[in-house]
Amino acid sequence: MKFYPQIEKLIKELEQDFSFISEERKTDLKLFAEKIRESIQQFKKAKVIVICTHNSRRSHLGQIWLRLAAEKYNIPMETFSGGTEATTFHPNMISALKISGFRVEEINSGENPSYQVKISEEDNNREELFSKVYSDQYNPQGNFIAVMVCTEADGGCPFVVGSVARLSLPYQDPKYADKTLHQAAAYQATLNEIGREMLFVASLV
Repeated sequence: MKFYPQIEKLIKELEQDFSFISEERKTDLKLFAEKIRESIQQFKKAKVIVICTHNSRRSHLGQIWLRLAAEKYNIPMETFSGGTEATTFHPNMISALKISGFRVEEINSGENPSYQVKISEEDNNREELFSKVYSDQYNPQGNFIAVMVCTEADGGCPFVVGSVARLSLPYQDPKYADKTLHQAAAYQATLNEIGREMLFVASLV
């Protein structure tokens, strides 16, 4: 797949920054890659649900970047996201995605709108992105890898029903910068950090 030029440029920059990932963090990311390989061997395809508390920022980023990384590295993997509660896909994260070159289209409006995110002109993915609990019927109910990307969800879900593996990969929530002069930079930093690490994981699979 030929990604949009701005995304292609960002991918190259993030791959060049793999050395910025600490050795301690790489240990956790290597375990994630190992679990993806095991799922592919066992089920022919890996399924990953990225989970945070509100399914509004970090979990959606994890889902989007993992799907992109799977396309880039030709990995049979489906990606999903969810929360311990449902809110809305936060508009600040939507803005960060658009600024970074992703094409985001609103499919349904309302209090909890749904979106489709495109990574290339030939991207035929029809996955709808909206805020939901991780056990929502839209997500797989079994044989999936659960990745906890916030400490609150990690502590609140010691066991995820249906998962074949449960991993903890917490990221700082960029909402700390909402309505400040640092808002755009904080969201971009989170987008880049999650992108870098998901690409690193995929490169090991």
